[in-house]
Amino acid sequence: MDGTTRPPHECPGGSSRASCFFAPTVWRSVAARVFSLLPLLGLGVWSAALACSEQACEPHFLLQEVREVRLADGGYLREASGLTGFAGYLWTVSDKNDAAIYRLDLSSRERVAAARETPLHISPAIWQALSACRSHRGNRLDLEGIAADAGGLFFLLSENYRAILITEVVDPTGATPRATVKDVLCVPDRNRSANDGLEALAASSGGLLTLEEGKGSPTKRLYRCLASDRRCSSLPFPALDGRTPGISFRDPHGTRLLVLNTAFGLIEHFNKVCEVQVGDQAVRACVLDLDRVKEGAKGRGDVPESFRQDGGANYEGIHFDAATGRLYIINDNNAVWNRIFHLNADLEPTLLLIFTQPTPP
Repeated sequence: MDGTTRPPHECPGGSSRASCFFAPTVWRSVAARVFSLLPLLGLGVWSAALACSEQACEPHFLLQEVREVRLADGGYLREASGLTGFAGYLWTVSDKNDAAIYRLDLSSRERVAAARETPLHISPAIWQALSACRSHRGNRLDLEGIAADAGGLFFLLSENYRAILITEVVDPTGATPRATVKDVLCVPDRNRSANDGLEALAASSGGLLTLEEGKGSPTKRLYRCLASDRRCSSLPFPALDGRTPGISFRDPHGTRLLVLNTAFGLIEHFNKVCEVQVGDQAVRACVLDLDRVKEGAKGRGDVPESFRQDGGANYEGIHFDAATGRLYIINDNNAVWNRIFHLNADLEPTLLLIFTQPTPP
C-alpha cells in the first residue's frame, strides 16, 4: 500500500497492510491415497478413521425446507459459493467475477430466498495490495467463501488471489447496505492450477480457518489465520477424497468443523457433510448424506420440483447456526455450463436447503 511495485513472488511487507501468511506445506504420503481407494476396489478395510465418503451417516439433521434463491430484479442468483450468517440474514458470494456480496432474506412465506446484491467498493490501494498476493488468472476475484465475525466484519475468500478481503458492511439490515474492502490478507503458496485453490472459509473467536482443496486429492491444507498477529499456521486435516467446497463451525468455540465433502464422477459419487475436530487427522462422523436427502425428497410436494429431479446437487456453501441448530446449504446452479451447453444460464435454479436437528426422544 506504499505505492511500490513488488515482484509477484515476494510477499508484501514494510508499510503494506497486505500481510503474507506463512505456513509450511504439508504433503501426505502416497499411502494415504492408496488407502482411500481400497473401498472403491471392493476391498473392505476396517479402520477407526474412515474417510467421510466411506462412512454411514448418522441422522444429525433433517430437511425442513428448500427455497429458490432469486434476485430482487428477477432471475436466480448465479454461481453461489460460500455461506455465512449475520444480523438475522444469510450472506453469500458468487465465484465468478462478481465484486459483490448477496444478502439472503428468508422472511417471505413463499419458498423463496430473496437475494439483495451489495456491490463491493474496492479502492485502487486495495487492488494494489491484492496484486501482491500473486493472482493465478489476471484480476478475477473468484470469490469462493464468506464468513462474518461477531463484531460485524466480513471476510471474503478470493481463490484467484489466495487472499482474504476484510470487508466492512454499513447498514447490513437496511434497504441499501454498503460494503467496502478495508484490508487484504495474503495466504501463502500458489495455486497449482485454475481450480485447486482455497475453497472454504469460517470465522470464530479463535480466528479464521480456510481450507485448500488440492485438486480433488486427499491432500487438503487447512490454515488458521489469526487477525491479532496477522499470520497463518497450518493444521492437521483428514485425508478426504473429492472436493471440500465449504466449512462451518459447529460449536461457538471453534473446535469442531462441519465440512462439505463431495464428488461427482464415474468412479466416485457422493455428497456428504462430515464433522472434523480442528487439528485432528480423523473424521469424527458423517452427519448428513445429501444424496439420500435428495432421494427422500422426491415424493415431497413442499420442495421445488428442480430439487426433486436432477438439479440442485452442486453444493458450494454451508453454514451452521449454533443458536438455532439450523444448518443451511446452498448450491451452485452451474450457470456458465448451462449457458454454454443449454443456452440457458437459469436452467438449474440456485437452491437453499434448510435443515433442523431432530428432536430427542
